[in-house]
Amino acid sequence: MIVRICRSYHCSIRPIRNLFSLRMATDSRELRFYKKDLVVLNSGMDCTTSNGQFSTWCNDKIQKSIQETVKAEEKVVKEEEELVKEEEEEISTGFQRRSRNSYQLDLSREEEELFDLLREVVQESKLKSTLRVAGGWVRDKLLATDEFQRNKDLVGHKTIRLTSKSKSHILSTSARYQQKGSKIPARGIQDEHQPVDIDIALDDMLGREFADHLNSFLSERGRKTASVGVVLKNPEKSKHLETATMKVSSFWIDFVNLRAEEYTQDSRIPDLMRIGTASEDASRRDLTINTLYYNINTDEVEDFTGRGLEDLKRCVISTPLAPLTTFLDDPLRVLRAIRFAARLRFSMDDRLIAAATTATVREALAHKVSRERIGGEIDLMLRSPDPVGAMRHLVNLNLVTTVFPIEKVLPKQYPGGIHLFTNGVQNLMFAFDYLSENKNYPPVWCTASVPQATYGFIERNLLNDNEARRLLWYAAYLKPLADYASLLEETKPHPSRGKKQNRSAVTKLLVDHLKRPIRDAESVEKIFKAADDFTQLIMSGCDISAQSIILSDIHVCPLTTMDEPLGLSCKMGGKIITSETEKDPLWGHAMEFRLLTSKIMYRVGPLWRAAIVLSMVEQLKSLSDEFAFTYPIEGDVYELIQEERLKHLIQQYDTFAVALQRLGLIGIWSRKPLMDGREIKKILPNIPMGPIFREVMDEQDSWMTINPNGDKTSFITHLRTVFTDFT
Repeated sequence: MIVRICRSYHCSIRPIRNLFSLRMATDSRELRFYKKDLVVLNSGMDCTTSNGQFSTWCNDKIQKSIQETVKAEEKVVKEEEELVKEEEEEISTGFQRRSRNSYQLDLSREEEELFDLLREVVQESKLKSTLRVAGGWVRDKLLATDEFQRNKDLVGHKTIRLTSKSKSHILSTSARYQQKGSKIPARGIQDEHQPVDIDIALDDMLGREFADHLNSFLSERGRKTASVGVVLKNPEKSKHLETATMKVSSFWIDFVNLRAEEYTQDSRIPDLMRIGTASEDASRRDLTINTLYYNINTDEVEDFTGRGLEDLKRCVISTPLAPLTTFLDDPLRVLRAIRFAARLRFSMDDRLIAAATTATVREALAHKVSRERIGGEIDLMLRSPDPVGAMRHLVNLNLVTTVFPIEKVLPKQYPGGIHLFTNGVQNLMFAFDYLSENKNYPPVWCTASVPQATYGFIERNLLNDNEARRLLWYAAYLKPLADYASLLEETKPHPSRGKKQNRSAVTKLLVDHLKRPIRDAESVEKIFKAADDFTQLIMSGCDISAQSIILSDIHVCPLTTMDEPLGLSCKMGGKIITSETEKDPLWGHAMEFRLLTSKIMYRVGPLWRAAIVLSMVEQLKSLSDEFAFTYPIEGDVYELIQEERLKHLIQQYDTFAVALQRLGLIGIWSRKPLMDGREIKKILPNIPMGPIFREVMDEQDSWMTINPNGDKTSFITHLRTVFTDFT
């Protein structure tokens, strides 16, 4: 006889915290406990009525297991509290190890001049202040040194790549197909170790007080002073420091005081805040790698936690205090930890991961941190060298639905959407790896071989266009959500609702809940729509039309004299032709293709490459999923079939994109009409304003598209022929 007490979502018994299910074999009396809900499934006997002794024994065991679990949890909490108490006592009593070292930072001439100026202000103003550059500037300066670069290379093989466990076979195929040559280093598309601004911490005054001393010093010597902006503290939103910001020379400087805090027992908002020591300030910072200081007075690097330099060498993200304490101090720090792990390609400390997954941190992040700050961190993650790793950490740490609250933009009955974000991570991975694999040898359509496109638009290479690439990451990650929402009746636009209520789920998420600019949301929506349109065209066979355009050597290119555009030149088979009189069916077919694709290019504008990449990676992902569920063929045949299909798919997109360039469609969104409304009114004096007039303007766009080198005279003739009723 076996009695099981196991989890059941159909059970009428309410889930009770820390109740365990029990599986017991009565012959051996072996007990196995699992942390689940309670329900009894009787097999052969009624535990509650037929055998009262067994029922009593079973209940006793359950109660005993509950008590043991509660004691174990209390022990863990007590140990955590003792650890925090020990760390805080070490800081307050001065026993925390302080590390001074001889690291030589490579200062630029401008930085040396700035620090000389600040030292002079201290001396001339007879201040006793110790000035320390804090945080990111010191970290990035150290990472730029040869020692840390060598050390990072040594530990790099131990760190799991955040984007994927191994290079995707699909993207490797893509790189081999595009060009033969070496792949880019693991660092990826972007690399950033350049300080942007400088934070200077003061040990005996507020930042605005020192900023006033600096301006007085400059004024007395006839030098230009700088305006000072003061950002007041707001502890309720985890903004604990008053910051004075001013521009000195070419640097933006934030002057802040070192801080120390005292908390009430049941609150993470400081009850008392004062100017603290460097040790106290270091302990309250977000990550150990950001607790390093450069002492301007002594020209030394200082590590007051004793762990900052070591973690920097080991390429580890950890916190100076217990992670839960640090995160509850400012819940945004859990997102900063993810961002720095992605930016620096560091691994995350196990204790930090455990704390980040707690419900307490999620709750604090949702209610204590403003949505603007959360949205800002997400944007910085997507600008980092490893946006895939950052988004994957959000999923793995169970933070993704807190950061992206889709329950607020989807119908209430929607059961939950973690799979939308896991699919988004896969989309993002394919897009990121595709561009990374092809960075050194990009396909022709991803380059800007000519500085000026067809209609005077200055073209930029997608691989070097940070803004377009950032929007592509957003689009790739949120495309599964957009696709799902488009299928729901409740999320579709309705005439009875206002413009704001008719916003798409993705726009609501970005604008209302991440506080991103509306232009970002609009750009992401453009990429969505164009990607779907490109997919439909290519899957319906338009890549064959594109191939015929390339094989026929058809070109539409600009004519310029002294950098001034003079119109367009049309060529086929190496010969210049007149589009209006050319009767070759190949040319006619090419112009039909040009008209069809021009409508998409109008809408998407400069983001057309991002849309093609998104369309392609969706198809690559679909093909990858198909391979994953296909029964393998023995030997190398399966691999060969897979590679051939991938090669064909990539070739389809390359051919299609090159045809867009050959037909002079790049920049068509900035094309000016041959005739404005007044001129058309003169040619068609009887035409009424309204839909008919809009039809005439649309006809002008179509005529100009299929007659790239047509002139105004020819167009007037065409208008009079088509709209005879209004002449």
